[in-house]
Amino acid sequence: MRTESLITVNDFCVYHNVEYTFVDYLAEAGLINVTQINKTSCIPIDEIQKLERLVRLHNDLDINEPGIATINNLLQKLEDMQQEMSVLRSKLRIYEG
Repeated sequence: MRTESLITVNDFCVYHNVEYTFVDYLAEAGLINVTQINKTSCIPIDEIQKLERLVRLHNDLDINEPGIATINNLLQKLEDMQQEMSVLRSKLRIYEG
């Protein structure tokens, strides 16, 4: 993986004013991917948007880590259902026309 597509966990935590343990919990819970490069924990760029959303849930709404895991699970199920509905609608259009 190219290092240009990574941000260190420490840099993210300083910028967003969150504890390192919070990001560590999210990684251990499987909510985000964290990779090790030269003994430094790094976050892939494509994970940043999801991580920022989880940080906002934690900071703005004062939701604890287990609550964030539950909300993330529900949001993922909702997204999956929306994709399934989109597929079913496109299949239904075949029979309408």
